[in-house]
Amino acid sequence: MQESAGFVVELTADYPPAEALRRLLDLREHDRIIPLTRVTPAVPANELRAGSTFVARTAVGPLGFDDPMLVERISFEPAAARIVKQGRALRGGIDVRVVPSAAGSTVRWEQTVHLPWLPGILQPVAARVLRVGYRRVLGRLLGG
Repeated sequence: MQESAGFVVELTADYPPAEALRRLLDLREHDRIIPLTRVTPAVPANELRAGSTFVARTAVGPLGFDDPMLVERISFEPAAARIVKQGRALRGGIDVRVVPSAAGSTVRWEQTVHLPWLPGILQPVAARVLRVGYRRVLGRLLGG
């Protein structure tokens, strides 16, 4: 059995839900903001469809790993998406939902994580570390 762990990041955005989701899934911005990572293809969110695939390559020189992903579903009304990580180094799924709020919108990014190379007992620790990084990146994508 594959052991996995998960985390949730909740943020507020000054934008309506559809715009917040567009900012979160703009792969051009992921390419620009995430250190040591290049996304291919780096496209705006409105070009993503169910069945779209992309790869985030994180590397320092020749050492690195690919994080291939598949968009299972995406909708801007209501603002939600499901993305599956299909790599050898990093697996899991992302469910993002953005709902209206008094400030603009509330984002809920829920992610399961499985690192096949890491012992099962350490999966929750890895998820906690990843949550910190994701929270920072998501905040930057939302302009905060």
